Amino acid sequence: MGRTIRSATQTWLEEEKALSRFARALRKDDQRLMVELINRSRLHIAESSYASNLYPMDIYLISMLLETFKELRQAEETINELCRRLNFSPPEVSAIPNLPDLIHLIETLDSQSLDER
Repeated sequence: MGRTIRSATQTWLEEEKALSRFARALRKDDQRLMVELINRSRLHIAESSYASNLYPMDIYLISMLLETFKELRQAEETINELCRRLNFSPPEVSAIPNLPDLIHLIETLDSQSLDER
């Protein structure tokens, strides 16, 4: 008897196919970067089977973001370590000043709408 539900790997390969036309339309430099992102996303195929409530493309993109974010954090740690070795104060790279918290904004809007009633 055949499977009624596709495996995570089959779904992943379908998403890759869907992105391939987009990737071919990119400039050569961007195509190379896209291939690298796709390769990074493959690292999370097994975990994607646990997120059956999300759309496959969402998991695909989240996997790309996760791997990219890990690389960014590693670069930040390397910069901080080099700054410590050279007795420089590390740059403030991950903090975004004055960025409002989304939950705080929603609570503020809710309280304003209650005051208007």
